Amino acid sequence: MAERASSGGVQSVERVFELLELITAAGGEVMLSELATSTELPLPTIHRLLRTLVAKGYVRQLANRRYVLGPGLIRLGEGASKQLGALVRPQLRTLVDQLGETANMAVLDSDMVLYIAQVPSKHSMRMFTEVGRRAHLHDTGVGKAILAQMKDDSVRAVMARAGMPSATSTSITNVDDLLADLRLIRERGYSIDDGEQ
Repeated sequence: MAERASSGGVQSVERVFELLELITAAGGEVMLSELATSTELPLPTIHRLLRTLVAKGYVRQLANRRYVLGPGLIRLGEGASKQLGALVRPQLRTLVDQLGETANMAVLDSDMVLYIAQVPSKHSMRMFTEVGRRAHLHDTGVGKAILAQMKDDSVRAVMARAGMPSATSTSITNVDDLLADLRLIRERGYSIDDGEQ
């Protein structure tokens, strides 16, 4: 019988996803010892889980003994992206037709925005954001639109966890300034990124 995790799920499955997320957070390449330090799991357990991921194509082991994300993850991500994108693409097309500008769909993903679909405008000069890209909430139009739906205390908590790095000279880096911008967004009914990212 499979062991149960504290969340009620299967512990080994949770551990596999923890390893994949750690490899991703490390830039896509890690040593076994780095995973052991981050997870506090025994080396044999990590090694066994990684061997399974390698066998399935979700992780590869390089000649220098480092582990990297494998091509199997691309198939999974592409499948999820197609499914989510298919649901919203008709509405995005309608927006593009009405406004003449690129339309994006993004969702909240661990205190960041994750772009899940895009329909580009017909103009030669247009905005382009990669589907699958993650970005900070405080300096993107879509991120601020999501934050505008939250209570101020929730926004403060998210910003405390995620931080407010400055991407450009016009990035909002102070939570009080962000809250003022969110009040304006709520009043006018839309959000913009004014050269903030």
